[in-house]
Amino acid sequence: MINFSQKLSQKIMPVLLIVLFFFISITSLSSISHLQGNGRVINYAGIVRGASQRLVKQELNYTPNDSLIQYLDEIICELADGNGNNDLILLPDPQFQNHINTMAQSWELLKAEILNVRNGSDSHRLFDLSEEFFVLADTTVSAAEIYSETCVSNAKFRLICLNLVFIVLVALFWFYSQQQKKINDALLAAENASQAKSEFLSRMSHEIRTPMNGIIGMTAVARMSVDNRKKLLDCLNKIDLSSSYLMTLINDILDMSRIESGKVELYDEEFELPRLIDRINTMFKQKAEDAGIRFYIDARGLTVRSVIGDELRISQIIINIISNALKFTPSGGCVHLDITEKTVQDDLVSLQFMIKDNGIGMSEEFQSRIFEPFEQAEASTSHQYGGTGLGLAISYNFVKMMHGDITVASKPGQGSCFTITLPLKCPPQNSKQPETQAAFATEDAECSLDGISILLAEDNEINSEIASAILESCGAAVKPVWNGKEAVDEFAASLPGQYKLILMDIQMPVMDGLKASRSIRSINRPDARTIPILGLSANAFHHDIDAAHQNGMDGYISKPIDITKLFETIRPYL
Repeated sequence: MINFSQKLSQKIMPVLLIVLFFFISITSLSSISHLQGNGRVINYAGIVRGASQRLVKQELNYTPNDSLIQYLDEIICELADGNGNNDLILLPDPQFQNHINTMAQSWELLKAEILNVRNGSDSHRLFDLSEEFFVLADTTVSAAEIYSETCVSNAKFRLICLNLVFIVLVALFWFYSQQQKKINDALLAAENASQAKSEFLSRMSHEIRTPMNGIIGMTAVARMSVDNRKKLLDCLNKIDLSSSYLMTLINDILDMSRIESGKVELYDEEFELPRLIDRINTMFKQKAEDAGIRFYIDARGLTVRSVIGDELRISQIIINIISNALKFTPSGGCVHLDITEKTVQDDLVSLQFMIKDNGIGMSEEFQSRIFEPFEQAEASTSHQYGGTGLGLAISYNFVKMMHGDITVASKPGQGSCFTITLPLKCPPQNSKQPETQAAFATEDAECSLDGISILLAEDNEINSEIASAILESCGAAVKPVWNGKEAVDEFAASLPGQYKLILMDIQMPVMDGLKASRSIRSINRPDARTIPILGLSANAFHHDIDAAHQNGMDGYISKPIDITKLFETIRPYL
């Protein structure tokens, strides 16, 4: 229906403009023709006055001129009724008609007196009548001129109005055309985006089903292998790998969704570059070796140790690109991360991260759209190499949000080189540096929670069972409750110091975790203000973490629970 209306409008507007153009042209020609007729009437009215003066002079000098009398008769009659051989029009002006009729009557009297003079009468009366006739002729000419001037003004006004209407219609048509072009472009972009998202959803269906199939399948195999410890552990390892991959997919989708809705916020915090580099090296070194790829990091030129920025997002940018480089580099290849300082000032440093590989590379055409969401070089790419097609788009948006720059240079079969430049603030010279060793000391440390009583508020039975099993395996005594109100009541009924830690789910029925945390902090006893309360939630964005802190929580643990991160988070409070 909308397309039909658009097509109808597109046909009507040009036709309307053409009709208006012809109407203006016809009106202009008609006005010109009418004004020409007015001019002839004025001209011939003036001829009557001049010719009658000559005639009277001749008659007073006893020189008859009958041909001139006949000529004046024709002109005066034609001025009065518009019929004659001189192509004179009848002016539809009452004042002019009144004057021309009076002048015609005066002309008849003048002609009669001319005959009397010819027959010997006194010429004084002829002179007096001629003077009256001349005045009437002047008045008639003036009336014709006034009428003609009025016609000219009216014609100008009409033409100006018509031209203004024409200009307005042309402007409206141009504006409408531009709007239609924008609408069509937006519609085309929306259709392309819809098609891209449809293709993305199709890929995601495959990508999500693949790890889900692994999880479900390996779970079934594990059930059949309860007595085979080696096979059981192998199944659990494969379930863990599939779960990690599925979590990566979900995180990418959520990140892209938040970027598109403008809800991503960056947080500037001080962090150590060596720790970031060490984490990236640890993450990819073994993976690269298993794939037969040489992976190394060169950061020897760095003089700045600590910077201020969003460490999580910077890590995500680099990890996304290195993951792609490893994915598209065959065995025997090389992936290299080179980190350099471009410019250094007192309070600002520009870091350049260059990720090079000698993998399959990409075409120039694909490079032009590589940072767009849901893009992959070919439909078969996701099937052959996996992935969502969102990693680079996410990285690109994060770089731009940090006022940085990201470029790519590549040729098919010759590898790719991504260059990321980020301007980052430098911390004050007396700023306390975080301990790098402490950040990783917990990774291999043995967990021991013997004698520790923990209150666990979790409304999901499976999640509660998982958390309880993890904590109890390290010696903790866990008391599960199923909503925030039960958590508040249980803590209020407990002895002071009975519980050493509260793990509080954020979203629960009856009373959510944030309100429960505030309620516990308001209880009138000393340990209510000091007992560590750690939030549990599948929402792991900065504003969720800030909300937890603002409501009395000391820390935040995201779901699904990672055992290492769980103990890293709770150990400082115990």
